[in-house]
Amino acid sequence: MIDDDYTLDEGDRMPDAWWRVADVVPLNVRYRSGQVPGLPPLAFGTEFHGRSLSVYGPRYLDLWEFTCWKPHVNATPQRRAFDALTDAYPDRFSTVVGGHLRRSRHDEMIELLRRLVALTSPDAAPGADED
Repeated sequence: MIDDDYTLDEGDRMPDAWWRVADVVPLNVRYRSGQVPGLPPLAFGTEFHGRSLSVYGPRYLDLWEFTCWKPHVNATPQRRAFDALTDAYPDRFSTVVGGHLRRSRHDEMIELLRRLVALTSPDAAPGADED
């Protein structure tokens, strides 16, 4: 689920779990939010600042390599991974529409992102009970 509540101390200390994925899963910052009334929570690629943590905003794990797919292509490993994650953990990942973080050649792509703070928050971890 997209959660843009952000505090200044978020990200000052990288969670222990981050170091196990740091070489494979990069971080990106959501520097603005585009809430659309009446639509389910989703994000647009233009709302993220890729590969630089110098921008103020919540940090996300970029799962592009594992979950990117084109809406008109159904049978890819990335699409299967996307579907498996969203089916197993509904409302735990952010769906990003419109490319990979402002890269115009990927405008039609869809991918998943996950808040970095979820690596340390037991309430935000996959499988955590909902209140």
